[in-house]
Amino acid sequence: MKKPYIISFANSKGGVAKTTSCIAVGCALAAAGYKTLLVDLDHQGNLSDDVGRGEEDYTITDLFEDPKFDTNKLVYNALDGENVIQNLDVIPADITLAVEARSAERFRHRLNILDEGLSRLKTTYDFILIDLRPAIDLSIENALLITDKIVVPVDMDRRAVKGIDDLFQVVREVRRNEDFVYTLVKTKVNDSHSKMKKAIDGYISEAGYKVAKTEIRQSELFKQATDVHRPVMMFAKNERPYRDYKALTQELLQQIVEAESGKK
Repeated sequence: MKKPYIISFANSKGGVAKTTSCIAVGCALAAAGYKTLLVDLDHQGNLSDDVGRGEEDYTITDLFEDPKFDTNKLVYNALDGENVIQNLDVIPADITLAVEARSAERFRHRLNILDEGLSRLKTTYDFILIDLRPAIDLSIENALLITDKIVVPVDMDRRAVKGIDDLFQVVREVRRNEDFVYTLVKTKVNDSHSKMKKAIDGYISEAGYKVAKTEIRQSELFKQATDVHRPVMMFAKNERPYRDYKALTQELLQQIVEAESGKK
C-alpha cells in the first residue's frame, strides 16, 4: 500500500458528520496499529478541538503563510482529554486559516504547498486524513490534488445529496477531469425515517454513486462526545458509533487493498 495513503473527508454541505467521520476513522486506524496524521483544513477548528488541540501556537495557517515553514512544528499528539491517543497525531487549524487561505492567492501558482510541506515531515505515516471545509480556496485545492481517496459523508437530507454533485464538480475542475477515487458514507441513519431514507437511497442508487455498505447509525452519543470535546471512538467505546466506524474503517481498508491489487 502507498505510504502515506491520503484520504480527504468532504461534502459541500455542512452538518453531515464530516469532521466526526474523519476523527473516528483516524482513531480506528490508529487503534489497528497504523500511524495516522489528521490534518484540519477547516478554519472552524472543530477537529482540532475534539482531539484537544484547539489552542496551539502553530497551526496549518503557518504553512500557507510561509510555504517553507518547518511542518514538523505543526504536529501534535492527538488527545482524549489529557491522555495521548497512541499512533494518532494532528496538524490543527483555527480561524486564521480563513483569512490566510484567501490572501494566499499570491501563491496561486503554488498548488503544491501542502504536498511539499507534508513531504518534509520526519515521521513516516501510514495514513494522512484531511478534514476539508465546505468551500474552495487554495488550501482545499492543495488537498484535493494530493488526495488518494475522497470519503463523502451524506446524511439523510436531500441537500447533502445535492452537495455530492457540487463537490464532484469542484474536484473535477481542480484535478482537471483526472479520475478520482471516492466512497459515499451514509451518516445519521435513522430507520424510523423510512420514507426519507428510501427517497435518498433511491436518488443515490439512480445516480450510480459508489456507496459504502457500512452505514453510520444515528445516536445521542455523538452529541454527548462533542459536548465534552472528545472523539466518539474514545467516549463511546464498544457502543453503536464505535462499532459502526470500526466496521467502516475495515471496509475502507479492504477497498484500498483491492484497488492496489487491481493495479498490479
